[in-house]
Amino acid sequence: MMNKRIIGALLVALAFFGGRALAAQNVANTSQQGSLLIWPLISVDPEDSTDTFVEISNDGIGTVHVECEYINEQKGRVNFDFFLTAKQTLSWEALTGSGGTDINGGTPIATPAFPYGGDYPSLSPTIGPLDDRIGELVCFAVDTGRANQVVWNHLTGNATVANFYDGDAYVPTQAFRYNAWAFAARGNSGPSTADGTVIPGPGKLLLTGGGWGTYDACPLYNTANFMPNGSYLGPQYNVLYTLDNDLAVSICNQDLRQDFNLHITKLQFTTWNELENSFTGAYVCADSTDDEGLSYSDNSYLVDSGNFDFGTLGTPNARFQVQGVASTQCFVTIPNPANPSTNIIINSENTGLLGVLTSSIGLNYSSEDQEIGSTTQGAGTEAGYVLWDPNAGGPPPVRPKH
Repeated sequence: MMNKRIIGALLVALAFFGGRALAAQNVANTSQQGSLLIWPLISVDPEDSTDTFVEISNDGIGTVHVECEYINEQKGRVNFDFFLTAKQTLSWEALTGSGGTDINGGTPIATPAFPYGGDYPSLSPTIGPLDDRIGELVCFAVDTGRANQVVWNHLTGNATVANFYDGDAYVPTQAFRYNAWAFAARGNSGPSTADGTVIPGPGKLLLTGGGWGTYDACPLYNTANFMPNGSYLGPQYNVLYTLDNDLAVSICNQDLRQDFNLHITKLQFTTWNELENSFTGAYVCADSTDDEGLSYSDNSYLVDSGNFDFGTLGTPNARFQVQGVASTQCFVTIPNPANPSTNIIINSENTGLLGVLTSSIGLNYSSEDQEIGSTTQGAGTEAGYVLWDPNAGGPPPVRPKH
């Protein structure tokens, strides 16, 4: 009897502490607060009169200095910074940078507009045309002089992507909201609580989850549930159609510097249907910020695009796993800066991913009613980094007095 009691007590203890160990994590996600935030989908696409409304908040009890950078798919970029006082929140829209006016007629914030153009309208031969109206936003806590990244695990953010006139949709005005991916600055035994402490290594955020001096790691791969292209579900008069799906990703090897290096990867997919049949072979080569259609009609560069179609999967629901991997199938050639008459090859690399999945749906009709979206789910761990230029862009903003 005593042995059974001891074994039972041990099992309970293991379950308790095992559960706690499983709950502890050092990987970025979209439900925590952090010192680094990444929004993988910022769109100001004129085709649908799209704008993106960004919100960021400071849940801390002190003031924090925040450094941000927009990067579009063509690698056009612009950086800006601001202060957030205790418990303050700010919002702005990406198309013009306007932060609106408050009840007293003041302007809480004015940011640069999302950047046009870039050095790379396309990356041949394996990556298709790139859109300078779509990209990402990266923000992180820095010191007052903008010389070092600092601990401030109190930042959260979200984005509302709004189409003000989607001409081919039954309902031309649409919007959806998603949370930014958050990375906590690490201590030696969990997220650091040393608010404002300078993190070693100015200009490089280490996304490894490895303890003091690092941030949470990236997910090794992403998963998502989705309705296949061309699928439908529901009884008569309550039918949900899915026309097509898209995936926006930010890879976890980010170079925000003015003198940046290119980083590309292969998005390697496995899909499963409701019968637990798996389908492999689908992939597309992607840049560091990329919005990829998951159908042949939207993306001829997607190999085995049928793996996302109802005609292949055969069930109204499915799921996919996507991982950023190095592959001989994904590389680009660019002019050699040292000798423009020659080219250099940029090979793809293993990298973590941060995703937002969007879907065009119809309600009782097989034509588009709405564009909806949400973040993917992360699993596993993969190291990454964010490179930036400390002290670039002039003096820091004036610290607010309130």
